[in-house]
Amino acid sequence: MSKSGFISTLIFCGFISWQSVAAVACPAANFIQDAGSAFSSAARSGSPSAFTSAASRFTDLRGIALFALGSYRGSLSPGQEGKYISLAKGFIGRFMADNASSLAGSDDLTVTTCSGNTVSAKMASGGTVIFRLSSGSRIQDVNVSGIWMAQALRDKFTGVIRSHGGDMNALFAYLAQ
Repeated sequence: MSKSGFISTLIFCGFISWQSVAAVACPAANFIQDAGSAFSSAARSGSPSAFTSAASRFTDLRGIALFALGSYRGSLSPGQEGKYISLAKGFIGRFMADNASSLAGSDDLTVTTCSGNTVSAKMASGGTVIFRLSSGSRIQDVNVSGIWMAQALRDKFTGVIRSHGGDMNALFAYLAQ
């Protein structure tokens, strides 16, 4: 699987897979259940805009997108930030939609533990997914198979910028594809 395919699988699994959340003494369990319903609905529609809408509602997309710039964060001018955030949101929505059919049968998750800002869940297949939540109960990151989504995006986005000599516009073009 290509790195971009892995990233999309990671994002999709992290957001779609938790359609069925078991009752656990966890304040975030209902939030995760609501998010799961929204992403399941987006998967049924297969629409990039439905995924972008669900992600905008339940995740800290701005924070994830800014984190994904890594050391290039300082190269993003205040005037570019809005455009970049919009392109990153669209990129994530398209990747999720592109992989909706192959991942539509994802295993349901059962919340197993809640500790601080993390919620761990077990997939029916035995794998674990970890959600890192912000204090405002928004998803900041998802870990599937030991890989954090935000770090995977950072690796991809900074790689694009680096391979183009630090040109932020190269990332914008990549995200707009």
